[in-house]
Amino acid sequence: MIRTVHIAKYVLAEAGMVLRNAAVHVSDPGRISRLEPWQSPPPNLETKVVDWGSAIILPGLINAHSHLELTGLHRHGSRATSFTGWLSTVMQEKQQWTPEDYCESIRRGARLALASGTTLVGDISTSGFTWEVLKTEKLRKVVFEEAISLLPEKVNEAFSTLKSRLERAEPDGFLSSSVSPHAPYSVSPELYRAVADLARHRNVRLATHVAETKEELEFLKYGSGEFKDFLSGLGVLPDGWKPPGLAPVPYLEGFGLLDHPAILVHCNYLDEQSMSTILSRSCSVVYCPRSHAFFGHEPHPVRQLLDMGVNVALGTDSLASNDSLSILDEMRFLFRTRKDLRCDEIIRMATLNGAVALDFGNVLGRLRRGYWADMTVLRLPESVSGRNVVAQLLEGAGECLATIVQGEIVWTKAPGLQTTDE
Repeated sequence: MIRTVHIAKYVLAEAGMVLRNAAVHVSDPGRISRLEPWQSPPPNLETKVVDWGSAIILPGLINAHSHLELTGLHRHGSRATSFTGWLSTVMQEKQQWTPEDYCESIRRGARLALASGTTLVGDISTSGFTWEVLKTEKLRKVVFEEAISLLPEKVNEAFSTLKSRLERAEPDGFLSSSVSPHAPYSVSPELYRAVADLARHRNVRLATHVAETKEELEFLKYGSGEFKDFLSGLGVLPDGWKPPGLAPVPYLEGFGLLDHPAILVHCNYLDEQSMSTILSRSCSVVYCPRSHAFFGHEPHPVRQLLDMGVNVALGTDSLASNDSLSILDEMRFLFRTRKDLRCDEIIRMATLNGAVALDFGNVLGRLRRGYWADMTVLRLPESVSGRNVVAQLLEGAGECLATIVQGEIVWTKAPGLQTTDE
């Protein structure tokens, strides 16, 4: 059987487990067959050896929440003075786009993700073009087709559009489709229930933005503030609409959205009851650190969530609220700004926790026998050594050298890579 052996100065098998001068053996179907200290294979086996040299091989980095279709809006919303002002800017810019603009933005986003070591992405699609573009990109992806409408009379139309997008998608080993009702301030209870039922029927994870801003909490609790003005100005707030008088998480729980494990994106403002509900419902939270900072939010409750046992993954959000689509950049940002987080926790949020959130927890997020060989290779300066290699990496040492998906090198900065056939 043909197999490939990837060797490097360091291999991070999973958070907290670093091996020196180690080898990852990949079988022909693209799964890891074993992980061990490097030694030359027996001469009677047909083996291709890829020597990455002074580098570290990690489990593939996972971006659990992105909007690749907004890649072309980099910095377009940077002058907005409020969240709804930012939303208005994004909406106005998108109104000028052609289908070709959307496709190019998605394609560029996918390639930026690959070039930064991302092997799996959970991507939100509002336009409906994402699946068609991403099916040719060698990036593992879950496309969450988005549904938006607060107006009861628009529920059937929004739901029919969502179903038609799902039905035309043809899942394969690298692409699957799921659903995403946008947010409590933009989706009616009727539409939320319909999409939640669809997710349960299809047995897929549902993703929704929730508790993203203080203004969202005010709108749901009291029906006032900038969201009321924003939605009224758009003509999408139903006549006679009454606020539920609840925080976002209890609001969603009240009509069954959390009966099936969901992905709750952002969760910037949570009370103790909401965090307990998230844990008891086995939901995952996706924290987008640099997008969180872009909007100037209060400190994220990530420490409390991790201490409770909630699965917290990392996302980049979009280039409309971030400067890159690199999960490595998110990790390094957290290392600098959240001294209450350990290195192993940051690594886990970027790998295994993302895999669990996107329902790949038994095949991705670690380098171990039987898992898919999705790996990120980072070049390290020769000076990097010792037990604190992960801390040095998070401090900024190293750059992405290659991205490997299911055993195939799908992006590399080393075109002259040395390989040998043993």
